[in-house]
Amino acid sequence: MKNNNHMTRPFVVNRGKVVRAVYRKPEIADHEGNPLEEALPPMLTTDQLILRLKHFPTYNEAHRKKPKEIRYLHVQNGTRCFIPLDIHMDLYRRFTNLIHVGYAGRNPMTYHLRATAKSKADTFDQYNDQYDPAEDRLSSTAAGFNIAGISGIGKSFSIDRILGLFPQVIIHNNYKGQDFTQSQVVWIKIDCPFDGNPRGLCNSFFTTMDVILGTNFCENFMKPRRIQAELLSDLRNVAGNHFLGVLVIDEIQRLSLTKSGGGDVLLNFFVQLVNELGVPVVLVGTYKALAVLSAEFSQMRRGTGQGDLIWDRMPKDKQWEMFVRALFRAQYTKKSFSPDDLEQLSKEEQAKQPSYVAQRLSDVLYEETQGITDLAVKVYMFAQERAIDTGKEIVTAKIIRSVAKDKFGMLRDVLLALKYGDKRALERWDDVYPTALKDYLALLPQEAKENLQVEGKASSSPEIEASLNEVSTTKAGQKKPTELEQSPPEESSASQGDKVHTTRKPRNGKASKAQAKGVLPSIIAQLEAKDDQAAYEALKQAGYIRSSSEFIS
Repeated sequence: MKNNNHMTRPFVVNRGKVVRAVYRKPEIADHEGNPLEEALPPMLTTDQLILRLKHFPTYNEAHRKKPKEIRYLHVQNGTRCFIPLDIHMDLYRRFTNLIHVGYAGRNPMTYHLRATAKSKADTFDQYNDQYDPAEDRLSSTAAGFNIAGISGIGKSFSIDRILGLFPQVIIHNNYKGQDFTQSQVVWIKIDCPFDGNPRGLCNSFFTTMDVILGTNFCENFMKPRRIQAELLSDLRNVAGNHFLGVLVIDEIQRLSLTKSGGGDVLLNFFVQLVNELGVPVVLVGTYKALAVLSAEFSQMRRGTGQGDLIWDRMPKDKQWEMFVRALFRAQYTKKSFSPDDLEQLSKEEQAKQPSYVAQRLSDVLYEETQGITDLAVKVYMFAQERAIDTGKEIVTAKIIRSVAKDKFGMLRDVLLALKYGDKRALERWDDVYPTALKDYLALLPQEAKENLQVEGKASSSPEIEASLNEVSTTKAGQKKPTELEQSPPEESSASQGDKVHTTRKPRNGKASKAQAKGVLPSIIAQLEAKDDQAAYEALKQAGYIRSSSEFIS
């Protein structure tokens, strides 16, 4: 006979604190009398939040004098650095609001179902003992939100740090003299299965619950012959019974790999969690996830409860400077350096480039990483290693450029396309460039567009700004062209179909071939020149090329 008491629990990375409930006076009166609200930690001020979020490796100037083998290990600590930025302040407020609003509609002290059931059993009076809902028991107003952005910007790492500010499990025993034995699960973060299968999601959820609560949900529910609908129903019941505060699903772009409608099943299930149980759901993924979310936006309309977040790479602004200066604090070379140090050119190089303006190390680092924080940290780490290894013992612009070229060989094409804004090349990588972003924005109602936050480089994109603008209507009832519609053909998206405007004339008054009017030219206007196969496929998908068998009876 199997002894479950000695089973080895799997290790879960995203595991938080388990604490006993300590009740406090909540921030607003509407949350009083709700043990789920009163057991949550107090909201942090901005200064408190920065102190709690920031993490720098232990550093001492004496580390510079240690042998290089030891310094190599110190340099690797840079990957564990976390520098709070404005976006992290915003994320914390979103999650705080999300959890509090979700619990506001789920006060366990207003549920008298057990007492009512016992009373019914004793008296069989189906009228006098019926459950009378309390006045404050309103429908749940909980809702989730979506986060989509470029890979490597720190979405998952940031969410882990922010969720870590909340206890993961709060153990209740007694609330104001009333017996209240309950394990309150404040948050759970799991990855979407690699194939987007709902069964895999259920397995991850039950495994995580078993680890943090010591239960056997996975063993009890994950039977071989159980169907998806049964497993999702079990997940729903477990989440409701343990008053789950927020469910975070990372890598949601994997739903694009699902077959037989599995992605649709999960998206509809997430909405059911929000609507019926008041459990907020946060979906996180790369730009590739936008195609999934926009395809099912009618089901995911409640996903904008806290406003969606489009998180692109960092612009070169004050936030970038603050990030770099904090990163440069940990130096393990014998010679010190600064983000403001200028690139030094030899006399021969100066002769070849007389008009060249020397760049600061901060600018060079941005140029080589294009504001992707994960790459910036790694380049800085590799640059220190090379400076130590070569004996130069100082990080220079040349070293930063050389390590970026050597270490990022496979990423070089992507970084160059980002640097020069080569949209045609970027469309090859749908998790880097938001090709689906405008389609996603087009499906949003105006109210949702106003609540959408675009962070980073994408916020200054004319195409994205134009997509967010409301199409105004003239008094005659005709649509006024938006900024996007007024753009020249080379700036228009192929997704605009036959709405691509090609009537703008060049300044010399002569019409070019690209400005030919008509539906068919607009369909193939964005394709590579002389690519007959691509043009054929585009026209076929648009329905202008059809099989002859359709017309043969």
